[in-house]
Amino acid sequence: MTGCSTDAEPTETTGTVPPVWTGSPAPLTTGEIPGHPGHSPGGNVLSTGFLDADGGPAGTVTFVERAGFVEVRAEVSGLEPGFHGFHIHERGLCEPDPTPPGGGEPGDFLSAGGHMQVGGHTGHPASGDLTSIHVREGGTGTLVTSSEAFTLDDLRNDGQGRAVIVHADPDNFANIPTRYSLPGAPVPDEHTLSTGDAGARVACAVIK
Repeated sequence: MTGCSTDAEPTETTGTVPPVWTGSPAPLTTGEIPGHPGHSPGGNVLSTGFLDADGGPAGTVTFVERAGFVEVRAEVSGLEPGFHGFHIHERGLCEPDPTPPGGGEPGDFLSAGGHMQVGGHTGHPASGDLTSIHVREGGTGTLVTSSEAFTLDDLRNDGQGRAVIVHADPDNFANIPTRYSLPGAPVPDEHTLSTGDAGARVACAVIK
């Protein structure tokens, strides 16, 4: 173990090297978070908690700005096993059974709008498209991924925030083979391009 030693004497002062032997954790450094739902420490980290349609807790999501990309870590619970679409949506709203921004039938978290687009981007994949999250048999899942398509300021959205949505079904990422096309109806169609056919919205978190 001598190869790992700093050759420094143990200290009782927290936050120094070598690690403190007091049993108390070192103080948080810039960007670290205490790790409870709804806490957004600012700086290069944003963190918040998911709610289900009944307002119950459904996990947490954290965004960390790195050099040229954003790291995303999500922990979800109480969901059906399988893959679930996972996206950032344009509006920072998580409302049960609202009407969509463009009108139509109400549904859970629909006031969050479509997938986030930033910097004038309009194509597919959308700026807010992320890797699907896999939920295990016990109803919990973990996802660690990253994106170069947005920054934390894009998520803050001038104080309006964004919504992070977990969907009921997997995202097909508009990967529809042309053999499934019909005359006059090319695939993927506009609905698939804009939603990934990921279905209903089952958990939502406002990030700002």
